Amino acid sequence: MYENIKISNLRGIKELEVKNLAQVNLIVGNNASGKTTFLEGIFFLIGAMNPKLPVNANIFRNLPFIGNVLWDTYFHNMDVNTPIRIEGQIQGYNEKDRLVIRPRKAKLNGNPSVHPESPRGDSETSIKIEGLNLEYSSSKKPEKTVVTSVFIEEDKIVTEGEKRREIRGVFSGPTTPFDLKERFGVVQRNKKTNEIISFLKQIEPKITDLRLNEVGFVDADIDLPHLIPTNLMGGGFEKFLGIALTMFNFQHGIILIDEIENGLHYSAQQKLWDAVLSWANALDVQVFATSHSTECISAFNKSLRSSLLKSNAKLFRIEKKDDIFRSVEYTSELLNESLESDWEVR
Repeated sequence: MYENIKISNLRGIKELEVKNLAQVNLIVGNNASGKTTFLEGIFFLIGAMNPKLPVNANIFRNLPFIGNVLWDTYFHNMDVNTPIRIEGQIQGYNEKDRLVIRPRKAKLNGNPSVHPESPRGDSETSIKIEGLNLEYSSSKKPEKTVVTSVFIEEDKIVTEGEKRREIRGVFSGPTTPFDLKERFGVVQRNKKTNEIISFLKQIEPKITDLRLNEVGFVDADIDLPHLIPTNLMGGGFEKFLGIALTMFNFQHGIILIDEIENGLHYSAQQKLWDAVLSWANALDVQVFATSHSTECISAFNKSLRSSLLKSNAKLFRIEKKDDIFRSVEYTSELLNESLESDWEVR
């Protein structure tokens, strides 16, 4: 788990540091304040040896287009001369993970031209950005830096130096695809289906069983004449199921959920937070979620007030003025006081 996260020069964020992180962290702020970019920065850091993650992040943003024109968009104000830096301090240890992202440059010799400073005329060289270089290091082994690259070759994404490493976390957003069959299969093999069912009972009390059917869909038993595919049980149920399977599949890891309230009626949001707080503690998962919904923040606050795990959760508001970013920390006590006083928290 991370205690502090610092991000520099990533997309819209010039520099942002969030300190004193908890096990469950709700990130709020105005539109374009950097909430999703903050999650992406953590995503890149926990998967720093997989250079495809920046490409995946664009896909999660509904940008499946692949082209060299996009590489500079990862850098703040498209300034490729200033590298992206992401640093995370491990909770309870004096250790830090560091990731530096630089443009991968290809030199292209142009036609000879005369430089103002050159009396003899030299061949002018232009720079083309053809990808990204990712440099990962840890204070635990400061002498070792792992360098990986992602670039385009013959209209295909190519990687170099990718290292096999245990997956430490996952990004989930409103448009993020994931394999329900695969994640439920892991739960089923580990005989943990009943635990998933107990989580889902908070939104569908009639559910008694979950099974993988012959064509790869997950069916539920909700006391009807036959099992029903979970896809037909509404977006709220699918949201609960997706989060439950994700948390189980990434025990001892980090879960990043963009727009956690998306697809949920406000009346179900406190049930979701109750479950997330409980499962994060039981499965040793650190959760980062974003929201711009007053109902979601209120539900988060109510869940904290009724939970014995309130010390394990915090809300952070990202504030931006011009190009200056800062985070404001709300403990459960301050959050409750702010909402009761009608202070603006979103």
